[in-house]
Amino acid sequence: MKTELIKARGEDKMDSKYYATWEEYLAVHPELEGKPTDVIAPKIQKYEDAVFSFIMDLLL
Repeated sequence: MKTELIKARGEDKMDSKYYATWEEYLAVHPELEGKPTDVIAPKIQKYEDAVFSFIMDLLL
């Protein structure tokens, strides 16, 4: 897996096939357009936190 940091709009951006910004995610999933992000974002964050905790449990 090759991951690198690139400059995008003056900010560091991680170039990875496993990570995407919210804007990039919306571009790939147009069915989410128009849905309230304040409802969707916590659900995705909860999933990300669960996956992170699972991976950390495996490593420790």
